[in-house]
Amino acid sequence: MIGIHGMGGVGKSTLARAVYNLHTDHFDDSCFLQNVREESNRHGLKRLQSILLSQILKKEINLASEQQGTSMIKNKLKGKKVLLVLDDVDEHKQLQAIVGKSVWSESEFGTRLVLIITTRDKQLLTSYGVKRTHEVKELSKKDAIQLLKRKAFKTYDEVDQSYNQVLNDVVTWTSGLPLALEVIGSNLFGKSIKEWESAIKQYQRIPNKEILKILKVSFDALEEEEKSVFLDITCCLKGYKCREIEDILHSLYDNCMKYHIGVLVDKSLIQISDDRVTLHDLIENMGKEIDRQKSPKETGKRRRLWLLKDIIQVLKDNSGTSEVKIICLDFPISDKQETIEWNGNAFKEMKNLKALIIRNGILSQGPNYLPESLRILEWHRHPSHCLPSDFDTTNLAIRDLE
Repeated sequence: MIGIHGMGGVGKSTLARAVYNLHTDHFDDSCFLQNVREESNRHGLKRLQSILLSQILKKEINLASEQQGTSMIKNKLKGKKVLLVLDDVDEHKQLQAIVGKSVWSESEFGTRLVLIITTRDKQLLTSYGVKRTHEVKELSKKDAIQLLKRKAFKTYDEVDQSYNQVLNDVVTWTSGLPLALEVIGSNLFGKSIKEWESAIKQYQRIPNKEILKILKVSFDALEEEEKSVFLDITCCLKGYKCREIEDILHSLYDNCMKYHIGVLVDKSLIQISDDRVTLHDLIENMGKEIDRQKSPKETGKRRRLWLLKDIIQVLKDNSGTSEVKIICLDFPISDKQETIEWNGNAFKEMKNLKALIIRNGILSQGPNYLPESLRILEWHRHPSHCLPSDFDTTNLAIRDLE
């Protein structure tokens, strides 16, 4: 058994297909079951079993039940040398229905089976007993530019040098994700430099639907609280140390977050590098777009406030509501920072606000009121020497004022 894992759109299926095409001649029978997740959701596992048996036996097979399918697969493969690829697996039951239990010997199964599994979920491979795994990483800059040129200009050769900057901009923004490079390159085929520049700005503002659809699959597979934790990290906590994130999330959810963070790592939605949580720019864009769509027009009704202009607007017009749970206001560092005028009573209606993080920027005044629900307060360059007199600081799990 060989497991190939990585984030959506990184090329797991492409790699598995290449290996499959190179080695099918060395086996008695072979089958590439693609889109296992999607097919099993749409048509059930029995359909996948039928496809496998039909390819192996070279005739149409109709099954009465999944149990019959599992038994028939084992019997019909017995004594053969078989190459089987299960592409985009996301649940244990899919593996069990097609190849049975995770631990079996060649003598028991009676088959010399080479099984390749592609998945976004590393933990799935571990729990199924897959010892040999390979994580697919994003392309290097050189390879990314080659792929982009092939899609956008239908060539591997040198292109007009005036396009070099926009090519580099796309590769930097996509961080070498093959799916994004292919989609953008195809969309911009035959376009002028001005059109490239305009499209890049548009993609950065609103993710391309095709890219978003692929990346969102991993998000949709999460449990509800895991989704919420992912969006908290994506919108507000990217780049924080693991311990800081665990402490902040513990205050938001009142329970340990180690498990949820582990799930997000296993599903390739976040990464931990040098003890800091990071994520791919496109994954970040996806998460922020999902969060924005929850209340696209009424910013003050969102759970998370993270976009600079949205937060300033809410603080100025006092439009925050009890829906707001976390505010992360991270001003860009600049030599010429203007003082931001705001309504000192802006937190009055945010009765469920639990985390308030303000960095770098200069607000014109301190708050007249802070909600008792607040557990995390980090306010760099706080404009006054004290907090509101009626605010009980003993409720704070973390307090950091500068």
